[in-house]
Amino acid sequence: MSVLKKPWADRAALFGISFFLLCGVVNPLWARVPAANPPAAAQGQAAAAPAVDPAAQEEALRRAARQRPNDPQVLARLGTVLAMQNKLEESVTWLEKALKLNPRETDARRTLATAYWQLGQLEKAGKNLKLVLRAKPQDGWSTLLLGMVSEDLGNHAQSAQLLGEVLPRVRQRPEPILALARAYYQLKETEKARETLRYLNDLPDNSNAVFAGGRAAAEFHDYQTAEAIFHSIQYTYPNPGDVQFNLALAQFSQKHYDESQKTLLASVESGHATANGYELLGWTYQQQDRLEDMMKAFETAINMEPEQESHFLELGQALLEKRNSQTALDVALEAVKRFPSSSRAYSMKGASELRMSRLTEAIQSYTKAVELDPKDPKAALGLALTYWKANQDAKAESLFAEYAVKFPRDALIQLKYAIFLINSPEQKTSAKEAQIKAFLQRSEELDNSISETHFNLGNIAVKEENYDEAMRELLVAVELEPEMSKAHFALAKLYRRLGKQEEAAKETEIQKKMKEKEDQLSE
Repeated sequence: MSVLKKPWADRAALFGISFFLLCGVVNPLWARVPAANPPAAAQGQAAAAPAVDPAAQEEALRRAARQRPNDPQVLARLGTVLAMQNKLEESVTWLEKALKLNPRETDARRTLATAYWQLGQLEKAGKNLKLVLRAKPQDGWSTLLLGMVSEDLGNHAQSAQLLGEVLPRVRQRPEPILALARAYYQLKETEKARETLRYLNDLPDNSNAVFAGGRAAAEFHDYQTAEAIFHSIQYTYPNPGDVQFNLALAQFSQKHYDESQKTLLASVESGHATANGYELLGWTYQQQDRLEDMMKAFETAINMEPEQESHFLELGQALLEKRNSQTALDVALEAVKRFPSSSRAYSMKGASELRMSRLTEAIQSYTKAVELDPKDPKAALGLALTYWKANQDAKAESLFAEYAVKFPRDALIQLKYAIFLINSPEQKTSAKEAQIKAFLQRSEELDNSISETHFNLGNIAVKEENYDEAMRELLVAVELEPEMSKAHFALAKLYRRLGKQEEAAKETEIQKKMKEKEDQLSE
């Protein structure tokens, strides 16, 4: 469901990090910029500090740069003033010129690094920050920013080390606290991340920072911490509707559907209802098999925001999961009517038709979806799967091979291609088996929360007689999807092979119960 996958904002915007704070441009470079029009001191009083007008400073420095084009101080000051006005690309040009003339100017290099960071040029930002720190190892702002850059580059260990070093000096601001917590989450050091987030409670007027901490915890699936955080600011956060929605989302993500429902209904009663809130309420009812209430909640969301196709698509997905394919198709047809240029609407139509084995129509729908948005991996995967179900294996394999290359970071495409190859009637050569394993491992690397990936890797490990690895993968599979009967069956066989008859019997019993449920759902 899309409401569980809210995109994070741009990193700088999310943290609210001031360019001036991070690069320290209220620093020696800025202090050396003379005021263009210093105000006169009041009679009988000490001279007032000159007012800083960046536009006037820029004009004065451009004149100075024309007169002294080889003066690194003038060029660096101009680059700094441009940076302060968010003219980052031009700022970089002048700062690079200044540093070419005087490579040892660390203030200019720090400003340059920050500009590169803001522009998303992380490698260049990191390179310049390391040069600053080589000259000034105790430069706290450069350490802080290098920690931020390291996180963005995926070097979470270095990020945690750097941010941990500087945190005692900058703990009065939320940005480094949040960045360090994220680095710890990336390193799977959840307790350290939680301890770091607690520092947010010590900040003055902290509800916005604490809210961001809750969102960070939720992003890394630490829903228990997220729930506790949102609870703590439920009555102090400026936007009660936002915090109630995120609280309900954290509860839903822990499968506490009744609690999530109660939180959302309380939000409605307090006058903070939103379309997304009703959509999430619909999902809580869906999980509790209260389909009539589910329909009413989704219809309310649609009526509140009829221009949002996502509400139609979420309703269609909820219906498909309950195997109500005809109603899902009706919803998809309405979505296609209202949003004729929507690839996702046609994909929903194709998914409904595929579930109903209306394969010719499903191929047409998915083909249209791919035409409308060639960059949508879900539409592409749906088309390949439909050709496979239609027994057009050559076409399906051609599409899987094409899309595995086109969408190398889509875990489901890597997984489904591997499953297609596993089920192919062709003889499995050692090269083909290695290819299958590589696709599965790539899928696991991209998203380790897909039970099917772990199940198939577990089966491969059994064939390779790597029983420890097989046990790890199969246990993860049933942890992620406790009702996957085939994973319990595979575990039972593995336990028997290892001589663990009692464990095998337990898994066999679970497998029988899960298989009965699956058979009932398929009727």
